[in-house]
Amino acid sequence: MTEDKPKHVKNDAVGKKKVVFGSSVLLEQADARSFTEGEEITLMGWGNAFVTKVVRPDAVGDITEVELKLHLEGDFKKTEKKVTWLAKDQSLVDVELVDFDYLITKDKIEEDEDFKAFVNNSTEFRETAIADCNITDTKEDDILQFERKGYYRCDVPAKDGKPAVFFCIPTGKEKSSK
Repeated sequence: MTEDKPKHVKNDAVGKKKVVFGSSVLLEQADARSFTEGEEITLMGWGNAFVTKVVRPDAVGDITEVELKLHLEGDFKKTEKKVTWLAKDQSLVDVELVDFDYLITKDKIEEDEDFKAFVNNSTEFRETAIADCNITDTKEDDILQFERKGYYRCDVPAKDGKPAVFFCIPTGKEKSSK
């Protein structure tokens, strides 16, 4: 089932996007690892669901399956976990998310210090991801939000089977993930 929904819940002028719902969804592994059976979660943009089963073949490995029972009348304000999801039954698009870190590792370099000692050798981070079918309409320089990731500018649109490339727009706040 597909519905047209606002791209931004507080600004209808931004336009609409297609949201595909299905009986099988993809979830981020970090979210799946945090689930406990019997817990109620919120599937952002859809509604609430109860976690009825979590399958992890070994104690330290990835979650291979999560079963959910929709509880759409549930109150999203009462759930601790709000998770993003993608229906498997749609045309998913490969994307590459590129984040950048500071070039210099110190706020202020004193005159007697060698700046070379404070050069950050690892400033670019690339992550492969998948996105929904709406990405195929994205043009170079379009700015969009990947929920729970941040705002990104399209550097290279998806074309000829190659993934779209998006550059993170810095917020000025340090990221703890690097």
